[in-house]
Amino acid sequence: MRRGFTLIELLVVIAIIAILAAILFPVFARAREKARQSSCLNNVKQMMLGVMMYAQDYDERLIPGAIPYGLPGWVNWTTVLEPYLKNSQILVCPSLNTGSYWYGWNYQEFGYYFDDHGTGWATALAEIARPAETILLGDNSEVSGLQDRYLYKRSVTYMTKRHNGGGNMGLCDGHAKWYPYSELVKSQSGVAAPWRYAP
Repeated sequence: MRRGFTLIELLVVIAIIAILAAILFPVFARAREKARQSSCLNNVKQMMLGVMMYAQDYDERLIPGAIPYGLPGWVNWTTVLEPYLKNSQILVCPSLNTGSYWYGWNYQEFGYYFDDHGTGWATALAEIARPAETILLGDNSEVSGLQDRYLYKRSVTYMTKRHNGGGNMGLCDGHAKWYPYSELVKSQSGVAAPWRYAP
């Protein structure tokens, strides 16, 4: 004689499915974010290749933050970099759907702008003592209003956590690396890496 499920049995099955879903959904979410983190790391690497090509064209000097800043027709570092990239979508982090770039330039240490005379603060590669340990650009702050293509560093408020608790950064020798939030804030007195100067 065939018998159907009792109400208790059905509720037990539903409870088991709910428990499995609660366990697996965060795992799936982390896996998706890990894939976006890898895609973002590739973006940062491509940007660094573009920066290195720019430096070869301009006497081993890095891109300034903007040229010439504050004057009509001034352009940001991302605009200067675009001719060296195959696709401007490289400048958009895949973890964000805002359309904003959300990658920042370490302007406090590597050039904010060129002035109206076409000269200004643009660092020469030879001036960087530890290029393989020094951040040049990377994932920027998620704080509203601070995404304007400049990297806000060493601040608990402004440093990124969007990729599994950290961010992807491009270093001055051309390579890219993921950093945990704790290393990006870098509160140890007298320790410069991964920034150019000690706090």
